[in-house]
Amino acid sequence: MNIVIYARFSSNSQNEQSIEGQLKVCYEFAERKGYKVIGEYIDRALTGTTDNRPEFQRMIADSAKRQFSAILVYQLDRFARNRYDSATYKAKLKKNGVKVLSARENISDDASGVLMEAVLEGMAEYFSAELSQKVKRGLELNAQKCLYTGSGVPLGYKIVDKRFAVDEETAPIVRRIFEMYLAGKTMADIIRYLNENGIKTSRGNPYNKNSIRLILTNNRYAGVYRYSEIEVQGGVPRIVDDDTFEQAQILMEKNKKAPARAKAIEDFYLLTTKLYCGHCKSAMTGISGTSHTGAFHQYYQCVTAKRKGCQKKTVRKAYIEDLVVNETVAKLTPEYIDYIARSVEARCEKERNTADLKRLTKLIKENETATANLIKALEAGKAVDVISAQIEKRQLEKVDLEAQLARERIQTPILKYDQMKFFVERFTKLDMSNPNNRRALVDIFINRIDLYDNHMAIFYNAQEGQMVIPIDEPEGSSMGEMVRMTGLEPAPLRTGT
Repeated sequence: MNIVIYARFSSNSQNEQSIEGQLKVCYEFAERKGYKVIGEYIDRALTGTTDNRPEFQRMIADSAKRQFSAILVYQLDRFARNRYDSATYKAKLKKNGVKVLSARENISDDASGVLMEAVLEGMAEYFSAELSQKVKRGLELNAQKCLYTGSGVPLGYKIVDKRFAVDEETAPIVRRIFEMYLAGKTMADIIRYLNENGIKTSRGNPYNKNSIRLILTNNRYAGVYRYSEIEVQGGVPRIVDDDTFEQAQILMEKNKKAPARAKAIEDFYLLTTKLYCGHCKSAMTGISGTSHTGAFHQYYQCVTAKRKGCQKKTVRKAYIEDLVVNETVAKLTPEYIDYIARSVEARCEKERNTADLKRLTKLIKENETATANLIKALEAGKAVDVISAQIEKRQLEKVDLEAQLARERIQTPILKYDQMKFFVERFTKLDMSNPNNRRALVDIFINRIDLYDNHMAIFYNAQEGQMVIPIDEPEGSSMGEMVRMTGLEPAPLRTGT
């Protein structure tokens, strides 16, 4: 597995030797685990209480390139010191297939800490979806009035008072493209003509087949306003007439090459990164295959089954996923929801009770006491000018301290009991046939599942220990049984994620 190392030291009690020590421990950890270190990101003299760190931000951006699978830190506070930032950036990394590893700590932390991190990620996603829905409703209202919704403006148009208007400088280019195509010119001919004459697309780029095709198939040029599923005939001023547009569509259909091979549907395996083999503790990943009858089958299989001969049976994807989802929803009783809400609220309060908060609160109180004493001295008529200057200085210091305190409080999560209870109760009412709802349930509440042949142990984020669930899968459902009964060969198989 390719990984990178992130190291950081703050400006107060650490120095360059701290970086060397962190790197030494991280490289030793990577060597023990068999990881390949392909890069380092190092921030010097920068605090972890803020995400405004150049190398840190570069690392987050680079994760989108998918060149590494994990980020290794000396310990978790090198990555981020407040759980809100930690949850936010871990969620971004997770979307890029990257996880955070600690050379000195158990990454899972304690039960309440893991739960709070999972809930923060889930709530961030939930409120993001809520905001997205509100934005979508606003855009749909604009679309019903045929107003500009903020997407790209096609060649030949401009926006005037939030409405589409014909751009007389570029509209002739659109008409010329349609005329050339209907006159029998190929797309290559049209592209060559436009590029040789220095004519650019609406984004200022040279033309290619895709940009020509987009113009010829855009019914907006025939006066149709379109946004998502909303279409309004005559909603925008036309640039070509209906007959010209329709003839272009007929000709494109005639010239169309054989349909491209259909893309394979990506298999979605809900329990990937959560499901582990109870026998050898290795990960279980999704596989699929087609029997001689043409039936399509999906399973979870231990990754060492072929390589090292692990004897763990495969398990049907649908069976094990439904069992995990149903058992988890059943666990969300009023008592358990109350426990989760109180645990997270208590953890938030503990997180807020940081050394920096205490230090700043103490300094503000000391400032107020000193100011009060100066005012008493001023009232007694002692050194008026000097004392007045000191009072002004103290007041300025207090403003700065209060600003620091406000920033520190913003950086720490504030989740109250009622908020948490409302959020968790939603999962007892959601449609669990919806893949997004199933994914959210598993991501937030489940830490790990150890799968054995006749039972599984589910480790939930909200509790210590495990919950043992018996497995009673129907006879002949494992891959081994399918091989014996139907002749299904496990190779070739497609790996799912």
